[in-house]
Amino acid sequence: MSSPVCESHDEKNMRLKRPLSPHLSIYQIQLTAALSVSHRTTGIILSSYAMLLGLGTLLIPGGIPCLIEMTADLGLSAPILILGKTLLALPATYHTFNGLRHLAWDLGMFLTIKEVYSTGYAVSILAAVSALALATL
Repeated sequence: MSSPVCESHDEKNMRLKRPLSPHLSIYQIQLTAALSVSHRTTGIILSSYAMLLGLGTLLIPGGIPCLIEMTADLGLSAPILILGKTLLALPATYHTFNGLRHLAWDLGMFLTIKEVYSTGYAVSILAAVSALALATL
């Protein structure tokens, strides 16, 4: 029996009657994985803020103050403005608090599973509350 030369990985597994791994359908996302992905994502978002503010200063006539004035002229309701400002502040607050958590880990603190989860929940709550507080200023 010779195997085909141009056989793909999936074709070979089907020919050998190998079962397909249910990797994603049975995997339960854990808090630690979600917070790790969130930390990286918020870092990307914050660097995007920096690039957009820099480009906005260069490319928007009147710069960022003009953009803020145009937003104020839209006449959005207070709840919409608070929601928007909260969504803008959340990456900064989350990335800051989770960064402090990572620094504590580097010092050898909060490394048991129970402490990792409790500090994860604390970071999430602190980030949401502080973002909301910043948005209401």
